[in-house]
Amino acid sequence: MSFQPYTIYDARLPKLKPGFFFEIGGKFYQIMIVRNNRQNFAIPAAYAEPGLILNTTTGAVYEALHGNIDMGRITQIQYVALAANAALCLFRWGTEPLLSGVRNVYIDDTHASLTHPLQVDRWSYDPEMRLAVIKVADGVGEATVLWFEVVEYTVTEWGKTPPKKYLKILPNGQAVFVEAG
Repeated sequence: MSFQPYTIYDARLPKLKPGFFFEIGGKFYQIMIVRNNRQNFAIPAAYAEPGLILNTTTGAVYEALHGNIDMGRITQIQYVALAANAALCLFRWGTEPLLSGVRNVYIDDTHASLTHPLQVDRWSYDPEMRLAVIKVADGVGEATVLWFEVVEYTVTEWGKTPPKKYLKILPNGQAVFVEAG
């Protein structure tokens, strides 16, 4: 079975095109290159708080999941899916729960399967803007495989007049379209 967000969810999270603008911390950046990135990672064991942090502090393999504005790189994690027989997992964005601010929501492959991935829609321009996974022990010691759909934007700083339309990326990983009047 394959990971299928292109055929199911493509219209929900449109990809921005080269030439479009971002605003981050009062500075503007223009998109030069857009890349689609699909990766999977095996999470081998149970992880207690704060969980397995999916950025370069844990391992270089996770670098594709987060951006780094100093390197001209912004990422958008669009979807996550868990392969069959996955253990229950809790996702955090930074230190906050990803799915609910009220309670911890654990998911497995029945909630986010390869054919019906979970929409994440979080933006990253800094390695600290990242996911963490807290995996509940599954009793059999098998790895849980996570699949990610990520769009990577290569950007360059824009020092000219501010654009009329842009996407403002907030420090919490959310983004808002702005149309200047």
